[in-house]
Amino acid sequence: MIDISKLKTFVAVADLGSFSKASEILYITQPAVTQQIKALERIIGAKLFQRQGGRIVLTDEGKRIYEIAKSLLSNYENLMEEMAKIKKDFKDTLLLGISTTLSEYKVPELLVEFHQQLPNISIRVLVDNSQHIEEALSSGVLNIGVIEREPSERFSSIKWFMDEVVFFTYPSHPFAKRGEIEPEELYGVDLIFREVSSGTRKVVKEELERLGIIFERLNIRIEINCGRSILSMVKKGYGCSFLSKGIVEKAIEEGSVVPVKIKGFNAIRWYYIIYPEHEKLTFLASRFMKFLLSKASSELVAG
Repeated sequence: MIDISKLKTFVAVADLGSFSKASEILYITQPAVTQQIKALERIIGAKLFQRQGGRIVLTDEGKRIYEIAKSLLSNYENLMEEMAKIKKDFKDTLLLGISTTLSEYKVPELLVEFHQQLPNISIRVLVDNSQHIEEALSSGVLNIGVIEREPSERFSSIKWFMDEVVFFTYPSHPFAKRGEIEPEELYGVDLIFREVSSGTRKVVKEELERLGIIFERLNIRIEINCGRSILSMVKKGYGCSFLSKGIVEKAIEEGSVVPVKIKGFNAIRWYYIIYPEHEKLTFLASRFMKFLLSKASSELVAG
């Protein structure tokens, strides 16, 4: 007997070309992924994957099964949707991707509230930068994503709410007492930045370059894919950084960090709800999107 979970695992490995990446997305161990694929191969009586240039690819038999599996999973989602319209206690899983910044404020609270509305569902969340969320959506292993930059054209998207990126440092830093600095003064300080593929870094880089700053000349001493870690380092008296206002707002109120204006700098960006173009949203993804849109921007940004 072939169950839905084995088919989902098979399709995830095929889409991602990796057993390890599939295990991360599906929240199961890599040995469990391997075991499910081997069990499926025993049932079918053929190898489904082979290695090619360091990547896992489908065999000819695997390609035939893949097309059928995708169709079956689509029909399964349709079945879940119809059941949801009839039953109030249906069980299903929302596969959600959230960009790193959004995972660090407000969204966790909203996930709890959403789950309270549908207590029998499961929610699996992939927290990563915007680029990786897009890749996971394209591969078909996520239902919906919320990212911190304008998405590529292959996605349908809806603007969710507006955010501001602020420059800040620790209270005893020379900039802290200045109130406002010239853009060129950034060349003389140690900076902590989010990683290269981060949406926050992208919007800051574009805004600084608009002001004539050569980004590659900045003294970026530490790069890390966690806003809370950056905030912690600055609070301990190291360097300066740029983060979403929502992440640093409480620390600013407490006085543990100080916002510093950069003359002419105005890094405003939208957060987007995205899903693959030309694909129907699952019932849960559609309901979650409506839930997010029901939340006023002022409530989300207000803290």
